[in-house]
Amino acid sequence: MSSLLPPLHNGHASIYLLNGFLEAVHAYEDWDMTDQEPQVAVYGKTVRISVIFRRLTQCSDKLPEHVLESLKAAIPHIMQHQPIDFPATYADASGLLRQALSNYVRRPVTATIYN
Repeated sequence: MSSLLPPLHNGHASIYLLNGFLEAVHAYEDWDMTDQEPQVAVYGKTVRISVIFRRLTQCSDKLPEHVLESLKAAIPHIMQHQPIDFPATYADASGLLRQALSNYVRRPVTATIYN
């Protein structure tokens, strides 16, 4: 297998990958943006949260309401401008989280000046 995570099967992810997604949402929410991108364990492998979000961009599985609530807590600034309502899919949520990560990567770097 060339990827750390298995592919979707007809648009559906395994329960392990879906659980990993929820862990990734919580890791994003707890992330101190001055640290490196968080990682979570899926299938006994440690992967960056962006890998999980990217894997689920085509996932047609319905997003449980409790995961949607976690998403609203993790990225309220994006959910305010691009809300997704129940029923939503993991693909919907992954797209918003990937956007949040790209915003982090593109944010301006501030320099610290020492005297």
